Amino acid sequence: MGRLFHTERGRMLIANNEEVTRWRWVRKELTLPRSAARHDAELWLDLYEYEGNTTPLEVFLNGRPLANLPAQRGEHKAWAWYKLDVPGARVRPGLNRIELRSASPAMNTWALAIEPGHEDPESYLSTDQGRKWRNSDMGAHNALRGEYVIRLLSNSPRLKPDKPPRVVYEDAKHPRVRELLTLIPEEIREIRNPWEQTLKLRSWQSTAWAHAPSGLVYTPWDPWTMLDWGKRNAGHSLKGRIAMCVHFGAMFTSLLAALGHKSRCIVNTRAFNSPDGHFMTEVWSKHHKKWVLHDGNVDTHYEADGVPLSAFDLADRCDRDQLPLDEIIRVGPGYHRQPPHLAAFYENLLRPGVGWKHTGVWTLNDYVSDPTHAPPSHGSVVYGETDFVWYDPCGRAPAHMFPHVVTDRKYFDRSPER
Repeated sequence: MGRLFHTERGRMLIANNEEVTRWRWVRKELTLPRSAARHDAELWLDLYEYEGNTTPLEVFLNGRPLANLPAQRGEHKAWAWYKLDVPGARVRPGLNRIELRSASPAMNTWALAIEPGHEDPESYLSTDQGRKWRNSDMGAHNALRGEYVIRLLSNSPRLKPDKPPRVVYEDAKHPRVRELLTLIPEEIREIRNPWEQTLKLRSWQSTAWAHAPSGLVYTPWDPWTMLDWGKRNAGHSLKGRIAMCVHFGAMFTSLLAALGHKSRCIVNTRAFNSPDGHFMTEVWSKHHKKWVLHDGNVDTHYEADGVPLSAFDLADRCDRDQLPLDEIIRVGPGYHRQPPHLAAFYENLLRPGVGWKHTGVWTLNDYVSDPTHAPPSHGSVVYGETDFVWYDPCGRAPAHMFPHVVTDRKYFDRSPER
């Protein structure tokens, strides 16, 4: 039980966040109900620690020290979630203030994720050691206005988690979605068998560009742009681009929608603070009356006893230690045309099946007709978007930094018509 309190959706940018120094103190304000007071809690911080750092992060709650987060000497070398336990005696009803400080005068110890785009955020920055606070001109370049990604999970038995949202699907009749058909080869558009069409589209798209997990600019979830930037290795006035499994999955999901299929984005990872995540697509099969997982990047799906499997079938297999998955993987021609780094990732993580420990569904799949539904840097920073709903069948792999964690398969198995 318990509830997560947050004022953002985890939509941070890859290249502009907040720096914590001796002269840059940050504050997050969270308002808690009386039922959360005096109950133990977990404080979750989305942080980047500089490689070689030796300076702890000082964390205060309501004006008093809570903890010194010790330097890991750059152990993560990436954005990561950090958890601090909060004794119930420290949790107040109403306003609670969390503050972060670092002893270094330079921006070289700790950075904190910020979600820009908020008109009147409950996050504040002080550049004079707490004399004045502002909720504008934030971030490393003093150009953002947003909410810091700091969340608090109350373990109060009197609080229930928020109800997970319904999954939204793309409307094939939307004019922008219909325009996507021009991106699909005619011979694929003319296939009438839904299964054959899906496989042909998957194989074609899996080699549409080279998987690129690092670069100067993150490619937006815009199908025309993904295809263009992916091929030209540049975008947004910069050389190099990030166009990786996330983009293959988002592209495949939207192209299927244009062809009239019901499709949605799927994500998994071995561990949240790891680079071991992957992004795929599920398609509703009217024939099998179930969701079927397809990997639009490496051109694969999974079958058992002649029945194609969903992402959550695989998550259950991982939970029951029914691994590895070698005997149930089915590959298309694109599988053998992947770059070495991606082939190694698949062989080391997805074939063994350990990547399915955490599996979730993206709930806002209409990002072509509504571009605001696409996150800005997913996959290049730590998983943090609250628009994911995660599956945890037996409560053994909790995702406490997220508001929506579901144990009942019925939520994920529901048909798109319901």
